[in-house]
Amino acid sequence: MQKKITALILIAGLGLFGLYTALQSDNTADIEKSDVPDFAAISDVNTKKTAFFNYLQPAFDVVTAEVLAERALLTTWQSKVTLTTDEQTQLQAMADMYKVTADTDQQVIATLLVQVDVIPEELVFSQSANETGWGTSRFAKEGHNFFGQWCFSKGCGIVPNQRDQGAVHEVASFDSIEASVRSYFRNINRNQSYLPLRDIRSELRSHDESINACALAAGLINYSERKSAYIDEIRAMIRHNRKFWRNNTSTDYALCAAPEPVITEIVTEEAIELPEVITLTDDAAVVETDVEAENTNAATVENTDTSIIPVDSAHTTLVEAKKSDSTKVELSDIIGNVENDAVTPEKPVKMAIAE
Repeated sequence: MQKKITALILIAGLGLFGLYTALQSDNTADIEKSDVPDFAAISDVNTKKTAFFNYLQPAFDVVTAEVLAERALLTTWQSKVTLTTDEQTQLQAMADMYKVTADTDQQVIATLLVQVDVIPEELVFSQSANETGWGTSRFAKEGHNFFGQWCFSKGCGIVPNQRDQGAVHEVASFDSIEASVRSYFRNINRNQSYLPLRDIRSELRSHDESINACALAAGLINYSERKSAYIDEIRAMIRHNRKFWRNNTSTDYALCAAPEPVITEIVTEEAIELPEVITLTDDAAVVETDVEAENTNAATVENTDTSIIPVDSAHTTLVEAKKSDSTKVELSDIIGNVENDAVTPEKPVKMAIAE
């Protein structure tokens, strides 16, 4: 009997321990998954921005260091006539990652050097703030997705609540902010949609100029359905938040400057004095104003049939010639035609913004 009681106590104890372990593991998972700060709870704007940028900074620095290390390898290999077997293996792995194919090792290296390059923090952080509402979006909090990236296999991420009927994309989910930043870098550096950005960056490199975030923003024309309006918005964010950037004293923000307002000069024309008698054509009516008439409130209209029509000088009247084939045009008809000439806005094209 004592043995049975001991066994039951042992089983119960193991059960409780297992339950405690499970609860502990669940709590740990929750803590790991909810490491994104509650940015929405920060009411002060500058404090919120500082917290947001500080949260992104370590992951950005890690990924940037990785890209620079890859670029250093490529530069070293570019100076060699032939690569060792290990170097060729490394090069092929890098080429596969960035989806690069070419006939020779040197061609692969040259292509990769255009793609494997840095992205300024001003651009990265501004896009992240724009895509997540300063880290308050559901996708940022639940899936560490700070750049609005999509994925296209079922269960790869979070299904948007307002996804179009028939659409299959999901918003990608990541285990950490570092993984999200790394995916963003690779997306910008290898997706064909952002070839314009890479061309701008390569052009700056070829002239030994710094990688300007304002210049690179122009290459994001395919990142959003809003096209140029999105670029303007990102540039405005870079400009408005310049005090937060670490290299704000050396960055050229000229391309991010707000456009100058268009000033339209209004020219007042002098009033045109009409003659007392206006002759239109041989078969048209002749309008004559008798300024010397004793009845100063009246004028006369003389037509080809010599009939006289009184005209009130305080009103405007449309007078038609008395011809059998003439057609009277009502002013109200003209206005109606203009008002009914509705313009239907072009329907935006829904397109993927990431791989």
